[in-house]
Amino acid sequence: QVAWPKAGFTEVRAYCYDYTAEKSHSIFVDGRLHKGVMNPEGTVLNADQTKRLVEALTVSQGKQARTPCYKPHHAFVFYAAGGKVVAVFEMCFGCNKFMETPDGLPEYVDTGALYALCQELKLPLGTGNQFYTDACNSGRKSR
Repeated sequence: QVAWPKAGFTEVRAYCYDYTAEKSHSIFVDGRLHKGVMNPEGTVLNADQTKRLVEALTVSQGKQARTPCYKPHHAFVFYAAGGKVVAVFEMCFGCNKFMETPDGLPEYVDTGALYALCQELKLPLGTGNQFYTDACNSGRKSR
């Protein structure tokens, strides 16, 4: 198990986004949320969900299959008091790859637990970019 994030945080929010809405594979573009974010306010994790998230991210798992693509649609953002972003975890469940800021996570995380957490948080989960484009556009229109 690794210690991540090293900076203290007070809140974690989960996001779903259509990365194709602009030319970036990151939830943040020039210091703002990506235009494809379905839920711009984020879904706040409770204490138990946060504990499970951190465990899923920081406990090294066995080798997992991966494909060459990286098309992230889910992110967990760790905020300090005052809303300062201290860490970000972004995931593509299609290829089983992720990016973290700052670095420091194991090579393989518990993707099953992360997927289940996204289900619990009622974030869209599906196959293919068009699914996320449609889901995210639908989510933004209903707000």
